Amino acid sequence: MKGRLLSIVVLLALLVSGLSFPAEASDCPPFYHIVKPGEYVAQIARMYGVEAEDIIEENNLWNPNLIYAGQRLLIPEYCAQPKPGPTCSSKCTTIYVVKRGDYLKQIAARYHTTVACLVSLNHIPNPNIIYPGQRLKVPVKCTGPTPTPSPTGNWTGQYWPNRFFSGSPKCTIHTDKVNYNYGSKGPGCGIAGTNFAGRFTRTRFFDQGQYRFHAIVDDGVRVWVDGVLIIDQWHDAAVTDYTATKQLSAGNHTLQVDYYQNQGTGQINFYPELVGGGGAWKGEYFNNINLAGPVVATQFYNDLELDFGLLAPAGGVSADYFSARYTGTFNFVGGKFRFTATADDGIRVFLDDQLILDKWQVTSVKTYTVDRDVSAGNHNLRVEFFENTGAAVVKLRWAQQ
Repeated sequence: MKGRLLSIVVLLALLVSGLSFPAEASDCPPFYHIVKPGEYVAQIARMYGVEAEDIIEENNLWNPNLIYAGQRLLIPEYCAQPKPGPTCSSKCTTIYVVKRGDYLKQIAARYHTTVACLVSLNHIPNPNIIYPGQRLKVPVKCTGPTPTPSPTGNWTGQYWPNRFFSGSPKCTIHTDKVNYNYGSKGPGCGIAGTNFAGRFTRTRFFDQGQYRFHAIVDDGVRVWVDGVLIIDQWHDAAVTDYTATKQLSAGNHTLQVDYYQNQGTGQINFYPELVGGGGAWKGEYFNNINLAGPVVATQFYNDLELDFGLLAPAGGVSADYFSARYTGTFNFVGGKFRFTATADDGIRVFLDDQLILDKWQVTSVKTYTVDRDVSAGNHNLRVEFFENTGAAVVKLRWAQQ
């Protein structure tokens, strides 16, 4: 009997070992990112919310500082959002004003769209960072006749067959970027490769932060941001990278790039890059209690809810006897708002450069409120703060009444 039982057990073991079970399906199918010019591994990792070390290991990058445009990188354990549906490709959008505690996945679910769609519509560099008051375009179903599609490309380019923008432009184009190597052939549309000019204009959304604008040209170039001339190099030259740095508030800004080519070969490549910040608030720190002298540190914050305790707020700043200036631009829907400020020690609050709260005094942590009527649209807020000794706290929030 024991022999028969043993034979049955052995037979079952052989049967089980011969069965093949399908591997457990992954919830995250392989997802690849195509490297774009100027991107680096840490930036790509932040974009997808993964660790840079995991990307390096998964792709066997022997030197993570050497990646190139067009390279395919496997993003480990990243569940890609489904491709944008019809609502994302819709020409109809509405504006959603971000509230405290909102995040992109929550907003996408509310409007039956995807995070990828919101990132694309609003040119969001980091999907993990949005802030209260930020205005986001969200897709909605069109209720009226389908709008006429706009020309392809965000830039409008015009060309003249001379270097002086004399007369009417000979042709107008629409393009996604200003990056041309004309060589000796010129831009086409009947214009030769020498003695011509081009003007490129567009309006685009920028997150708040400091931007460096590059204009790589042969020969001359001028660049305006919101009508302010920031690069003026109107002369013949070999290929040169001209730059200018400008702090921008969150919102739409207009760009204009004028270019001319005289003799020889011509080219132009224009682009902005974020070099500092991206948060809603810019904080500047001083090693005194009077906001005097040079700024010793600059930090960016998504909200002004800062409790430093007994620690210094940033490298190079003392833990006591320091002051700070926080500035930001925020969108209001319009109406009566209550501003609530908390500080240890002194605090002043300005709305569009008008002082609305003045508690510039040494004190333990206290909370103050002030009501103001605020029109719809963007408004500038400035908070000035000083810390004497002990703990340091500075906070500002507002709510519609």
